[in-house]
Amino acid sequence: MATGFEKIETDTVGGLRVSGWEITSCHKPILSNTAIEKYAHELGFNVPEMIFGDNYLHIHHIASGCTIALTALDGLKLVDTSPDSAKAVQVSIARNWTESSKRSRSDITDVIKPFDWTFSTKHRGSVSDALAFAVSDTGIDYSKLMVKEDILFYDENILYEDDLGDNGTSQLSYKIRVMPSGFFVLQRFFLRVDGVLFRIYDTRIYHEFGSSSVQREFSTREMPFDHVKRHVPKKKHDDEDLSLLNNIPFVDSVMKNPVVECETANLPS
Repeated sequence: MATGFEKIETDTVGGLRVSGWEITSCHKPILSNTAIEKYAHELGFNVPEMIFGDNYLHIHHIASGCTIALTALDGLKLVDTSPDSAKAVQVSIARNWTESSKRSRSDITDVIKPFDWTFSTKHRGSVSDALAFAVSDTGIDYSKLMVKEDILFYDENILYEDDLGDNGTSQLSYKIRVMPSGFFVLQRFFLRVDGVLFRIYDTRIYHEFGSSSVQREFSTREMPFDHVKRHVPKKKHDDEDLSLLNNIPFVDSVMKNPVVECETANLPS
C-alpha cells in the first residue's frame, strides 16, 4: 500500500512515482504525413490514417530497471503480413479500400505488401527481457479492483485509429489507473467492420504494490455484426439507435465469453 507519491506533470506527460515505480503517460498530436510515411516504409504496409506515434504509456520498476511500454509502433509491428493476411476478414470493401489507400498514398506504394487491412494486433505490451511472463493458472483478482480507493492517477489515450475507408473503426487505445494499493492497465484493440463483425482484443496488466509479481491477462472476442446489432434497443416506431454500434462500452457489454490467457511475471530481486 502506497503511503506517499510524487506527481509528474509537464505539458505533454502526466504520471507519478509511487512505491518504487515510475509511471508516465504521454499525449502528443497526430503524426505528420512525413512521419506516417516513415512508419509505412519501416513496417512495409499502408498504416492507419491517424497514428499518435509519440503517445505512450511507460511503466518503470526503478529498482530492477524492468519496463512495460505501450506504443503505436509496437502495436503495428504485430499486424499480420502473411500472404493470406489481407483475406483474414472477407468483405467486398477490402480490395476497394486497399486500392483506394494505395492511390491516396502513391509515394509509398513501392513498400506495400499483403497485410491485415483491419490493423488487428495482439500486442500485449513491450516488456523488458528480465520481466518474463509465463502462463499461470490464476488471473487478476478483480475483487481487489472493486475496493473503493483514492485514484492517485488516471489517464486514457489513443495510439492509432482508422475508419477503414468509412466502413468501420479500427482503434488501439489504453487506460491506466493507479491506486494506493497498485496499478491497473487496460490496452484495447477494437474493430468494427460494418455489416461483417466486431472484434475486441484486451490486455490487462495488474500489480499490487509490495508484491513481487505482475499479472497479465490477454482476452479475445469476436462476434458477427448482426449479432451485436440485435442488442440495440428499439426506440419509438421500431427505430434503432444505431449510434450505439459506434459506442465501444455498449459493444463491450454485448460481447460475452472472452477467451482468456493468464500470465504472471516475477520482478527480479
